[in-house]
Amino acid sequence: MTKRFLMVVACIAPLASAALKEPIQVDGGQVSGTPAWGWGVRLYRGIPFAAPPVGDLRWRPPQPVVPWQGVLAADRFSSACMQLPRAQDNIGWRDGLTPTSEDCLYLNIWTPAKSPDDKLPVMFWIHGGGFRDGSGAETAWHGDNLARQGVVLITFNYRLNVFGFLAHPGLTAESEHHSSGNYAVLDQIAALRWVRKNIARFGGNPDNVTIFGQSAGGNSVAMQMASPLSKGLFQHAIGQSGGVGRGAPLAQAEQSGARFAESLGAHSIAELRARPAATVLGAGAQFGAVVDGWVLPEDPVGVFVHGRQNDVPLICGSTADDGPGAGPPLKAVDVAAYAKANFGDLADEYLKLFPGNSDAQAKKSAHDVRRDRSLVGAKQWVGLQAGTGKSPVYWYLFSHPAPVPPDSFFDGKTAGEVGAYHGVDNIYTFNNLHMKDWPWKDVDRKLGDLVSSIWVQFARTGNPNGPGLPEWAAFQASHPALLNIMATPHMEPAPFQTETEFFEKVNARGQQPRRGPAAGGR
Repeated sequence: MTKRFLMVVACIAPLASAALKEPIQVDGGQVSGTPAWGWGVRLYRGIPFAAPPVGDLRWRPPQPVVPWQGVLAADRFSSACMQLPRAQDNIGWRDGLTPTSEDCLYLNIWTPAKSPDDKLPVMFWIHGGGFRDGSGAETAWHGDNLARQGVVLITFNYRLNVFGFLAHPGLTAESEHHSSGNYAVLDQIAALRWVRKNIARFGGNPDNVTIFGQSAGGNSVAMQMASPLSKGLFQHAIGQSGGVGRGAPLAQAEQSGARFAESLGAHSIAELRARPAATVLGAGAQFGAVVDGWVLPEDPVGVFVHGRQNDVPLICGSTADDGPGAGPPLKAVDVAAYAKANFGDLADEYLKLFPGNSDAQAKKSAHDVRRDRSLVGAKQWVGLQAGTGKSPVYWYLFSHPAPVPPDSFFDGKTAGEVGAYHGVDNIYTFNNLHMKDWPWKDVDRKLGDLVSSIWVQFARTGNPNGPGLPEWAAFQASHPALLNIMATPHMEPAPFQTETEFFEKVNARGQQPRRGPAAGGR
């Protein structure tokens, strides 16, 4: 941790941009902030919410903050958590990822509060990145514009990939909960617990917290709803392009972890912890959520099926041209084999819906499959919450095509050609339409104002409806409809029903929800 202390002084004068008196006492010591670029917003960067997970703390649940002396100048973002390097982001709005370090468990706060008694709604952002990369410092989710609407906005880091999800028999043996893996989820919970204890000092209301995230962050929101350890830590949830995923059984995850350790020549957890972080990360394995019997007592789908989720009002949805990662083949010659390998006796039905008789047709079908799988993920989450929860759920499809810069990875394509790509809703959610060289139009600025206002209204009340906002009806299984977020957002029947019903049939043939080894009652 970089030493960033102001020496203890008798007092620190009130600041022009906000009236919170500093220094502010938090777990571990005192902090001071800086003015954010948003008028009237104060920014606190790099506040530790747990001890650095290094040395013997690697692959352990997050431990209490290490106390410090003096006043911590919370004036710079911390390092991002360990991740493989990537090129400067290909669409120009996800920088802030370097340097990286295992010492990365820090959070950032944007607050417009003038007093600790303001009790403003709190919005807690969980970044995406496939559980492989990302950080709370990325410019796409700087919180000035949300904070200016009267909320306290928090971003933070959590351990990623092998550091965030490794399970291993040795780790399970040393755990008092007889579990391993899910350290990333535990980091998220630790940050939420920090918020519960400390956010009132920044003018936030610890009893009105909305968790929200996109992609892997959206999946994380679902896991937080599924984990009993998160009970009472948040009151509303928003999942963008995420879903209720399945975790690997603990025994299976342990076997994968043991093979990984052996590949590095590590015959014990002590030896594995002694390996340099870059060596561990460079081995190239990928890890994900584990049904460990503690953090996730059972498969998240099963939690929702049985009505054991943290039952809070929920918004979830996807984008009209969604779908990250690998997908169906783009060449006609490969389509039939792909269909047979992935859908078996449903291959013919798949090919009728997503034909590939030419390369152009295969390319279009690949796009449609990715879109519809994401749509089905959101629809499943909506249906599960509506089916077993008592709190309302609101479904959306973001279909407005944002402009793109000429030097992006879209290779000179126009907004209409790119469409509403994976992650485009983040720009409007945070109303961060300030990227250099982007050809923003008035319709984009108005939509940014509107979408961010809808999200803030939901954070305040658990209901996205309010004066000047579009009518958004809660989901009803008997008449499935969603809010189509475009230039003029409006309710409409769920689209692509035949295609989504196909993928629902495919999903229904999957494994039944799994229970962890210690997944008894709540």
